[in-house]
Amino acid sequence: MNLTFLARQVTNVVATTAAHITDDRVFFGMQLARRLPGPASRLVGRALGRLPGEASQAASAWLLGQETTAKDLVASSRTPSRLLGEIALNLGLLDEAETIAEKVPRAQALSSRIRWTKGDIDGAIAVLPTGARRTRLIEERRSLQPDWWPEVNSHITARPVRRTESGSLPSALHVLTNSLPHTRSGYAYRSHAILTTLKGAGHEVAAATRPSYPVTIGRVSSGPVETVDGVDYLRQVPLRPLSTPTARLDDQASWLAAQAQTRGAQILHTTTHYVNGLATGSAARAAGLPWVYEVRGVLEETWAAAGASPAEREARRASQRFALMRAKEIEVASTADAVITLGETMREHLIAGGVPENSITLIPNSVSEAVVDADVTRTPADVRKSLDLPEDGIWVGTAASVVGYEGLDDLVDAVILARSQGADLRLLIAGDGVALPELRERAAVMGENAVFTGRVSQTQAIEYQLGLDAIVVPRKDEPVCRLVTPIKPIEAMGLARPVVISDLPALRELVPDSAGLATPPENPQKLADLLSELASDDTARARFGDNGRAHVLATRRWKEIGRRYGQVYSQLMGADAR
Repeated sequence: MNLTFLARQVTNVVATTAAHITDDRVFFGMQLARRLPGPASRLVGRALGRLPGEASQAASAWLLGQETTAKDLVASSRTPSRLLGEIALNLGLLDEAETIAEKVPRAQALSSRIRWTKGDIDGAIAVLPTGARRTRLIEERRSLQPDWWPEVNSHITARPVRRTESGSLPSALHVLTNSLPHTRSGYAYRSHAILTTLKGAGHEVAAATRPSYPVTIGRVSSGPVETVDGVDYLRQVPLRPLSTPTARLDDQASWLAAQAQTRGAQILHTTTHYVNGLATGSAARAAGLPWVYEVRGVLEETWAAAGASPAEREARRASQRFALMRAKEIEVASTADAVITLGETMREHLIAGGVPENSITLIPNSVSEAVVDADVTRTPADVRKSLDLPEDGIWVGTAASVVGYEGLDDLVDAVILARSQGADLRLLIAGDGVALPELRERAAVMGENAVFTGRVSQTQAIEYQLGLDAIVVPRKDEPVCRLVTPIKPIEAMGLARPVVISDLPALRELVPDSAGLATPPENPQKLADLLSELASDDTARARFGDNGRAHVLATRRWKEIGRRYGQVYSQLMGADAR
């Protein structure tokens, strides 16, 4: 452990915490309680439940995952308060939150957050008095304006691009939102797979994470550079974080340009969303380097899909925030020297937005060697036995982020329906997310036949999926789900398990008919019928699983797919230096 860097991170935490407390202690306290480890958060929830008052009772239910109770308490409350308003907002009860904000004195911060959540950026600014919060939102809006890019310190001067020697491969500095070992998400694993594949092929690579990471997620780095599997991850942790997003982006761009020059990088490579692109594009311009923008998602559609109701989701898509985010993403992608994306539907979306078609390379999601090396000869029942789960029954489910647009509520309802019709279907969902408390409540009627593991490691996620007789990806019929190709169906096929998907373009392009089945999205009854039919056909399940694994091993292994990144780099280095 680097003690000097540890002291820097502690100072960063103290400064950030003090700023949040000064800014809005009610909001900060509530978010802190929710983000504590599960046992600690539940302890706070139980303590609050012993206190009088509607707000305390609602906060208790919210922290304990009893969202239905929390919503009922908010809806029936006769004593509005700031805390109750914040709980309503976090539960997606925007109308109730707005009513509370109107009745509570000095609730401008709550009113601003409600408007921001609705996508009304100008309105969120207008309700705030002059001060740090208003300035911060004004600068957030400025960063979304057309043609705004960070400014790099004047001491950074572009140098001629260092050409690769004959037989050598271009070196690259990647710019990431998060990374291993602190964040174990699909994003972090894909990033690490790309980096290790490039390194194995002979490229010099390193990655820089966003400012103040991993302090921002409550973790500390062992030093300014952490090495995982031979890949260096660089940490930028300022003593005192700058107060506005534009200032932070200026600082990040300057730091990235300096790191690129120090390490002799020939290419900068970043991922969505636009904040990464702004910092990386400015750093690349200052250092005189080409840069790559990898589009792994559609930011504005992901944000819109988080709306609590169809009406709210449509309102978000019609909002100022949605329009500005979409325009900025297209601007950033159009500015990059090369664009990489995951699937044909995403490629078509970018072209429709105005990104030059000849700048886009499709490099799909692929499976890790951990999936390739998994022992798929064990039966699901044998795997369940090793996990202390019942061997009996046909188990369906997934390992995924538990968010609304994943459609896991439809899967819960489908399993309940199938069981009511006599099928011995059982449910297992591995993962965590904002929708988990509601899912648990929804599935309570199934008792021990519904298992929710919470957050798990990649190794555990693979084991839980191997314990399933079929893996289901029941995504909602939302634009983000029609556009973005997830990795879960690829992993499921790689693990030789039949896949059931929602009939959406981004999913259909991933799963051949020989490897799984498609069902109309948001239709629990049809999903129940299909799962019941699959449960009764052992031969079909085995056939789908075998076909899926063969398809993945032939087309979706990082060792082969990763070479395409090197080809993009070589093409950039082969072009005339700017």
